[in-house]
Amino acid sequence: MRRALTATTAAAAVLTLAASGCSASGQQAQGPVEITVWHGQEDNSAKAIEKLVTRFNETHKDVRVRVESGGATADGMLPKITAALTSDAYPDIAYLYGSWAPNVARNPKVADLSEYVKTPEAGWSDFWANEREAVTVQGKVIGFPAVVDNMVVLYNKKLLAKAGVEPPKPDWTWADFRAKAKQATNAADGVFGTTWPISGGEEAVWGLWPMLWQAGGDILAPDQKKAVFNSPAGQQSLELLRAMAVDDKSVYLDSSPAEKGQKLFESGRLGFFLSGPWVLSDLQSAKVDYGVAQLPGTNGNHETVSGPDNWVVFKHDERRVKAATTFLSWLTSAEQELEWMTATGSLPIRESITKLPGYQDYLKKYPGIEVISANLANAKRVRPATTKYPRVSSFVADAIAQTLLGKSDAKAALDEAAAKSDAALAVPGS
Repeated sequence: MRRALTATTAAAAVLTLAASGCSASGQQAQGPVEITVWHGQEDNSAKAIEKLVTRFNETHKDVRVRVESGGATADGMLPKITAALTSDAYPDIAYLYGSWAPNVARNPKVADLSEYVKTPEAGWSDFWANEREAVTVQGKVIGFPAVVDNMVVLYNKKLLAKAGVEPPKPDWTWADFRAKAKQATNAADGVFGTTWPISGGEEAVWGLWPMLWQAGGDILAPDQKKAVFNSPAGQQSLELLRAMAVDDKSVYLDSSPAEKGQKLFESGRLGFFLSGPWVLSDLQSAKVDYGVAQLPGTNGNHETVSGPDNWVVFKHDERRVKAATTFLSWLTSAEQELEWMTATGSLPIRESITKLPGYQDYLKKYPGIEVISANLANAKRVRPATTKYPRVSSFVADAIAQTLLGKSDAKAALDEAAAKSDAALAVPGS
């Protein structure tokens, strides 16, 4: 999820409500409520959100939406919003990565939509469970789901055929993944079975969590005060990656912050690539003959990881908060979302979208996305909703790098990362 990881491939929008409210006599101001959205989108995504906002304004008389980039891309939206919240120059709605929710939710200027989402207009139960979880912090609903993704395995059909490797089957396991990656590797030609980032970012950790969850482990204890990723499940998961990298030498260890994995895959030098829907348009442009499979499983469990993003609502006054919910209910409705998905290649954020007539046309436009869309059913959990998560992630990323480079064994590396995480989790506040 370049969007979800560095994320990972993400969208951002801001609705700014013009100052409106009550007159000195206590009467409600006349005219439409004006709100502003900071979207942080680029290229097709920016054009798509602007087109939808134009239509909303043409069909709704009581709310006027102004959309702008917010002066930042999606990756830079958190510091932009943090600075804006120190004054009155903040939007009514902003597109923010789901992993930022714990940081944002603490600000008193963030609205709580807990009561609103109980209304029929919100259609809350229609959103996937992991999306609802990502936008809820300690019982406070801070906005609406915006984008959802998940991790799958992309494979190069021509490369596998040349190496005599059978494509993955739906019930494949991590042992199968290891065997196929080893068989696809050709050191003389600079071809690797797969790749793993070791540059120290969330990209390295992103792929380990599904393996951990499938094996029955978790990242943190339920109270989020102690790391538990160094359990036997975690050790088993990292040990498999170590065996592939050190023993089989089937893993290209990517130490570049720019991440070379996708380029290697596009150039035919990588058999398998763990990624998500955000790369499909690039692969089509590069004319890669690719296939898509769900992640390998453990005992039939093919749980994946997802990085939902959110439209976060900020408080100016009650009229503007209500206007923001009116707009977001419309924007995230099945019909509007299908149009957004078709333009951008993102996944359905509501289950009902998959039942619309136009959904089949969307699937045809992005070959392989039907597998990724169906894989949303395997996205059952999100990363811990705590402000301490980035530090925990960095400790685990370092443990992964040390292990895959052969400088440590899985248990020792994870135990050290857990000890550092426990120390960070014990510090009060942020």
